[in-house]
Amino acid sequence: MKDEGLHKIEATLWVGLFLLIIVVCLNGAFGYQAASHAMLAFSAQTASGACLLAVVIMRMRTMKVSVSASVVRELNRKVSLGTILLAVTIMVIGAEMGLTSIKSFFHLGEAERSLNTVIVLLLSILTRKLLYHNLEKFGKRFGTQAFISNIRSPRFNIYSSFVALLALMIAVAGEHVGVLALGYADPIAALIIACFIIIKGYNLVRKTLTALADTTLNAEDIADFLEVVQRIHGVITVDDLSAREHGHYVVIEMTISVNPRLSVWEGQEVSKKIKQQLMKQYQHVSDVFIHVNPYDAGYPYKQHADTELTELPSVLH
Repeated sequence: MKDEGLHKIEATLWVGLFLLIIVVCLNGAFGYQAASHAMLAFSAQTASGACLLAVVIMRMRTMKVSVSASVVRELNRKVSLGTILLAVTIMVIGAEMGLTSIKSFFHLGEAERSLNTVIVLLLSILTRKLLYHNLEKFGKRFGTQAFISNIRSPRFNIYSSFVALLALMIAVAGEHVGVLALGYADPIAALIIACFIIIKGYNLVRKTLTALADTTLNAEDIADFLEVVQRIHGVITVDDLSAREHGHYVVIEMTISVNPRLSVWEGQEVSKKIKQQLMKQYQHVSDVFIHVNPYDAGYPYKQHADTELTELPSVLH
């Protein structure tokens, strides 16, 4: 199986990470120069998204490794532990931004906010919105939307963007008309965004800890799942399959082998069919994570196996 598709999505994620870093640096520089706590808080929130995108890249790398599901689970467990540390760091950043915003109420100080500051923030919001939209499209295609949704957090991003932009516009307008009291809108917005950052980090910790604490089902309970997967066209072998109880729902993880002559896209189509069938047939299945490997019969039977594989379809119907 070729890896061009996974290399492409990983390259796209790296580009996205680079763009987010630019947005963070740009807003941080302008926010510091203009003494705008709202811009600094927006920059901190974007930085948290960049860190989570780095976690997605790490998870993408585990998808490219041709190993058993047990090894993949161990890799994911290590990534999850790293995610928890990262989430705690995000919460600390949010708390620090909140404390800084509260202190600024008592000594507002002179600011150098201008229309250029508003324009930079607006362009940053639009850039981040477009970037997250494109990343989500890639996530749906390659099955990483669950991770990318943690980065995007649409509701919090919309609220924080609106609050930051509105507060900065009010503060700039206040400076132009000579009403300095309107400058308090800036630290108020920063405090609100800081709360969003803390909530985002807390939710990430809670989700990760819940996933790590899930109860694994025994072999008898997953026999029905295994039978369904083996009937899916395109699956040669099911190398490993496990299921975890996630509250009242079940999350399934598996490693399957497919024809090595299939493209990455065709392999992903097989995994999509498996996921759709399992979630359709079993209402209590909330999510399915599938690791696709090229089938390798191995030496000394490899030549005979290759002859058989040529008879398998290379295009899915």
